[in-house]
Amino acid sequence: MTNQKIGLNKQSNFNLILRLFEYGISTIQPKNLLGKFLSVNHKSIIIKDKLNKKIYKNINRVFVICIGKASVDMAITTKRILAKSTYKIEKGVIVVNKENFKKVNGFTCFSSGHPIPNSSGLKASKYIEKILTDLDSKDLVLVLISGGGSAMLPYPVDKISLKDKITMNKLLLESGANIKEINCVRKHLSQIKGGNLAKMCYPAQVHGLILSDVIGDDLGSIASGMTTFDNSKFSDVSKILKKYNLWEMIPDSIKNHVLKGTKSKNLETPKKNNAIFKNVKNTLIGSNFICLKNIHDFCKENKIMSKILFKNIDMDVKDFSKKFTNKIKLLKFGTPTILISGGETTVKISGNGKGGRNQEFALHFLNEMKKKMPEKKFFLISAGTDGKDGPTNAAGAIVNHESLTKINEKKINLFEELKKNNSYKVLKKIDSLVIIKGTNTNVADIQILLIP
Repeated sequence: MTNQKIGLNKQSNFNLILRLFEYGISTIQPKNLLGKFLSVNHKSIIIKDKLNKKIYKNINRVFVICIGKASVDMAITTKRILAKSTYKIEKGVIVVNKENFKKVNGFTCFSSGHPIPNSSGLKASKYIEKILTDLDSKDLVLVLISGGGSAMLPYPVDKISLKDKITMNKLLLESGANIKEINCVRKHLSQIKGGNLAKMCYPAQVHGLILSDVIGDDLGSIASGMTTFDNSKFSDVSKILKKYNLWEMIPDSIKNHVLKGTKSKNLETPKKNNAIFKNVKNTLIGSNFICLKNIHDFCKENKIMSKILFKNIDMDVKDFSKKFTNKIKLLKFGTPTILISGGETTVKISGNGKGGRNQEFALHFLNEMKKKMPEKKFFLISAGTDGKDGPTNAAGAIVNHESLTKINEKKINLFEELKKNNSYKVLKKIDSLVIIKGTNTNVADIQILLIP
């Protein structure tokens, strides 16, 4: 993008925030990112970040396991990089959601369920377990992980059916629990999460290349920490289920497993001192904050006033809309300004409508701006970097100071529609949905607000 005057007209304002959103996504797509961390020479595979460098030599076999929404891009890019060395991929696997699915030569590809697990994901988990049997210390497993991987690789412990796991997942997603809490539960019901994928690989060398969709970038929470040790316990699972009033609603098989787990250390997830982690390394390659910073830096380069207003957002959409507007009210604007924020809000489901957290946030934001700054002009996009917001075909919403007027003109009762969690319907009627294809990446959500 070249230097662009902003504040000239409504269309250019909408175009600007859309272009900034697209730019942010491009910077955290594996095809533009992975080569900064993974490289090769004739006999070595090198993985480095700003602080660490790991060189793998004398490797017998290389396995590449790609899990999550960025899997296809990760697989294609890794294949291209490794092709420059003498190392060939022994076995490659892609587990990805339907929106991003694409076959890649040399990889066994699974189109898996998200956000609700399905039988294809279970099939993928069992296939991964099968190909990782009988590895030795001279084998290298590259595990490329991105957001959504947790739902895409269901592998419930014995005596818990896939049906019960799906029920549990649905209850968690609708409870208002945050992603760390959800993944804590998932890890303790799984044979592959919470470090158990690393356990499958033992005694091979394992290196995880991780694109974070989790606030704070806790490696143990991203895709439920398949290649990292788990600090949480069964007692934490019990507390979470009771905190969100789910204990009496969950299937008996899960309740029994949690009760047994609180009494037996043998059922616990692998912990930090476990020998299986001796040859395991993990490298963070991208995150929500990195995406925000890239947008901010790009604005600076193009002489557009910008500020990162919030990072690591982790709260209810309604509360966040109040926090956001309260902050705006304190700021002074002498020139058109871009305000950037990111994270992952939560929605407590109380109705049976259709929507997503970004769509709900946008509508609550309209209400709050009307209450606190009715004369203030603004242009807002709030959307998921993966191109999908909740169980809808929209990535999120794009609205401005005139959107509430449009809603009223359509005779929509916004209060009632929000009560029913029906944000999609409202935004569709005023042509304010952001609908894009899968982006082959995922670092949670971002909001870009222009005050012209």
